[in-house]
Amino acid sequence: MYFGHTAISTLCLFNFVSFAVADKLLRNRKLGPSNGPPDNGPHGNRPHRNKDEEDDPRRPGGPNLDFGQEADYIVVFKDESSHSSFSQNEMATANCVRHLNFMNGEVIKLPNAQAAQQWAERDDVLFVEKDQEVRKLAEEVPYGINLVEALNIDYVAGSGVKACIIDTGYGRGHPDLPNNNLITGFNPYGSGEWFVDGDGHGTHVAGTMAAVGNNIGVVGVTSKANMPLHIGKGLEDNGSGTTSGVLAAMRDCVQSGAKVVNMSLGGGGPSSAVQSFLTGLENDGTNVLFVAAAGNGGSSSYSYPASYDSPLVMSVAAVNSNSVKASFSQYNDQVDIAGPGVNVNSPTTSNGGTTNIYAEFSGTSMASPHVAGVAALIWSHHPTKSAAEIRLALECSAVMPQQYGNVVRNNDVGY
Repeated sequence: MYFGHTAISTLCLFNFVSFAVADKLLRNRKLGPSNGPPDNGPHGNRPHRNKDEEDDPRRPGGPNLDFGQEADYIVVFKDESSHSSFSQNEMATANCVRHLNFMNGEVIKLPNAQAAQQWAERDDVLFVEKDQEVRKLAEEVPYGINLVEALNIDYVAGSGVKACIIDTGYGRGHPDLPNNNLITGFNPYGSGEWFVDGDGHGTHVAGTMAAVGNNIGVVGVTSKANMPLHIGKGLEDNGSGTTSGVLAAMRDCVQSGAKVVNMSLGGGGPSSAVQSFLTGLENDGTNVLFVAAAGNGGSSSYSYPASYDSPLVMSVAAVNSNSVKASFSQYNDQVDIAGPGVNVNSPTTSNGGTTNIYAEFSGTSMASPHVAGVAALIWSHHPTKSAAEIRLALECSAVMPQQYGNVVRNNDVGY
């Protein structure tokens, strides 16, 4: 399923009282239809209201009237005569902010809800509405950020929850990426720097997770540049690496204290070395969650590291903006969840890492950082929870695409 309902994930955590219980649930999942109450939709319990009443802009609480604390309101009079009478008799005592003579209106600062309601109910007033804030549209919120509801909650600064990205590096000079002392990195290879991305893939992934809300470009899942981020350059500038290089990056992420590790990579078969490393982490009770791309082969084959049989690894499939599984997304019994992965806009680099740009990429590589970013968001609100509990919180708050009906999970999109 595609990932959604970010805030609900925090509630799901209270269903699991201990690591032992959560771990047992992970290992003993039961598939089948939900026995919960029928969904009556978002308006199921909404009281009936006359449409004319709803559309009346003068009705207190109507769509164009926001009764709150002191604020500026646009007051439009019924006609020129009414406006002229106001100007002659009341203008001197009204707190007018701006004149809208071309439409017989005024912008008036009103002190409280009662005053706003009184203006709305005057016989000489046509309508009243709040003078809303309007901002430039220079910064885009990619559809995936809204689909996973990442803007509903903020990352808790100082929570100690660090994320790690194992990829081709990090375009540290990109103006839309965090560039502060919270960003660290590691390169297991003999050449290149972790903060230079000669391929662009790793920067794109990082942008989805952490692009800064700064009125340019786009925003990421965590957009306030306050989440510690560690970069493991497990892939070189040509976009490829080795199992041992990726394994070294995995170990470095864990040693750096990362809780969530994104791995938008794959290739080859399973590695006994990687499986042994994961088993060791399990046995030690290490609280880390590896979120990995399911693969882009469009088949039921297994891709690694996503398909390692470990409760510390989540395999992420891809859906489009309509929550339909992407044709390239691999599907099998290891797929745990899905995220937005088609035409995802994010910061990236070109020309060997020397040019900072934006681009739309498609792949399960793009879906994975959506899930990893949300995992870090949720964990920052509950830093004492275990990896198993965070994983279950993600699963129980995910939304099954409508075309799959009432099922708990399937091989296409997971839970």
